[in-house]
Amino acid sequence: MKHDRAHLIDAAVVAWVLVVIAIGGMVRADSSTRPVALLLGLAAALMLVLRRRAPVATFAVTAALVLVLFAVDPTVGAVAAIAPAVALYTLALSRGRLQLVVAVAASAAAVVVAELFLSGHHGPTLTLQTAAHVSLIAIPVLAAEALRNRRAYIQVLLERLEAAERERDEELERRAEQERLRIARDLHDVVAHTLTTINVQAGVAAHLLDRGSGPARDALATIEAESHEALEELRTILGMLRERGNGKAAPLEPAPGFTQLEGLIEQARTTGVDVSFDVEGEQPDQVPEAVQLAAFRIMQESLTNARRHAPGSATQVTLAYGPDRLRLEIENDVGSTRNDNRNAGIGILGMRERSTALGGTFQAGPSGDRFRVVAELPYRRGT
Repeated sequence: MKHDRAHLIDAAVVAWVLVVIAIGGMVRADSSTRPVALLLGLAAALMLVLRRRAPVATFAVTAALVLVLFAVDPTVGAVAAIAPAVALYTLALSRGRLQLVVAVAASAAAVVVAELFLSGHHGPTLTLQTAAHVSLIAIPVLAAEALRNRRAYIQVLLERLEAAERERDEELERRAEQERLRIARDLHDVVAHTLTTINVQAGVAAHLLDRGSGPARDALATIEAESHEALEELRTILGMLRERGNGKAAPLEPAPGFTQLEGLIEQARTTGVDVSFDVEGEQPDQVPEAVQLAAFRIMQESLTNARRHAPGSATQVTLAYGPDRLRLEIENDVGSTRNDNRNAGIGILGMRERSTALGGTFQAGPSGDRFRVVAELPYRRGT
């Protein structure tokens, strides 16, 4: 479509120049020189068909034809000068500065030659007329320069618009990735915790029942098997959610804090975990909600891991309030599943993300015959 439009503009320009030169030749040419003058003028106009493909050659040929036309009939030559002017405009628009300077110098020389030797004028009138005609060369050059600057300005605007769109898309993608990871982390913290509790309790209840078969024992066995399968599927889904990035995102909704820690400890004890809970120091008047949430989730995940990987082992939880940070330490026996690669689990990754997102530190791993989780979460007071 753009290509067709350019052809239409070229055809319109050639037709307009042809009409102007034809009318000027018919009106102003001497009867004796009219045929030759019209032939030279129309030939110069028709050369403009090639102005986009070969602007330098088009300008040279049209200027030469008009210069010859000045020798034949100066009045028609003045009208036909519009053809090399159009060619000079195209050259200035499409070629470099060096070629433009050469073309302008050649145009000025041609005007001086035409005025001095072909116009028939003499004296001060000739000087003023020559200067005026030379200055007219600046019109197509300045017009081309204005269009060139406008195109460059539009190009800069388009590049800035594209850059802004790219940045917007990247920001949307980043936010979507953060939200996906937040969902993955909260799903693991809440759903996986609940399913683990169901799985462990079903196994304990089935073990406490008399050996043999029966509706209750069969139902508990089914619950244990199904909850275990659901946990595996949940881990697969969470892995897929985490595959596309490693960004961090703060929780978007109110979440549990320090007031729920005692309830979390009691819940762990009811599920068979031997937990001792110590608090050192005094809680500051104001602790950011993000710090409280992180402490709750880290303790919840650690207790769940202790119940899952070292059932029945003694677990020590220590919450220490420092002058500028909170230290949370959970320690339990490694148990019979010490080679289960816990450090690579999604739960460990989620706890580390929560700690580092707040500018804190996180460590998790075996320490002798015990497994130790230590998180330090700095307080961030402010509005």
